[in-house]
Amino acid sequence: MVAPFLRILSQRRRAIALLPEAPTRAELEQIVRAAAGRAASEDTSSWRLIATTRAQAPQLAAALSGLRSLPDVGDGSAPLKGKQLRRLAAFRGSLAFAMRGGMALALVFRPAEDAQLSRKRQRMEALAAHTVLEAALCGVGWGVQWAPRESPDQEVLHDFYGLQEREEILGWLFIGRVPAAEAREAAAGPEPQTPLEFLD
Repeated sequence: MVAPFLRILSQRRRAIALLPEAPTRAELEQIVRAAAGRAASEDTSSWRLIATTRAQAPQLAAALSGLRSLPDVGDGSAPLKGKQLRRLAAFRGSLAFAMRGGMALALVFRPAEDAQLSRKRQRMEALAAHTVLEAALCGVGWGVQWAPRESPDQEVLHDFYGLQEREEILGWLFIGRVPAAEAREAAAGPEPQTPLEFLD
């Protein structure tokens, strides 16, 4: 069991491009359960995931831009000015961010007040979860891009996801199939380097 797991980790890499395909809900739940592992009885997970599909990307982009609804660009007969133009530019940039792959998983940090670990330590463990999730998804053939991003209005983003007051979005895992050419290049690529040193 150790060798296949190490092989999966060694082959893990950030996908350069993602096709607009996504795992089924049942497949995704199985992958996430495996990545979460078995916690000790007294432990509570410091993270959770919220999934949105590619079809929901415009709504996510609006929330990332601090907008509570999709921007109104009119019928094109009148030029946009000032605030309208800035909002549209922000939305277009966020839309390019949100349209990757077939699904976006928001990694949400949810600190437990009664946990033995400090909030800082809990946050570090929650952030580290994206690496395990990425390896698990890559291990079953999905391409992944991890992407943190700040929103100009966190309240709008929190409302979009229905987050609790103490929760925080750490970033997004975008999932999709990897183009065949990129998959072949990755398989034929060089062995990963070993960033390891020993002191004599």
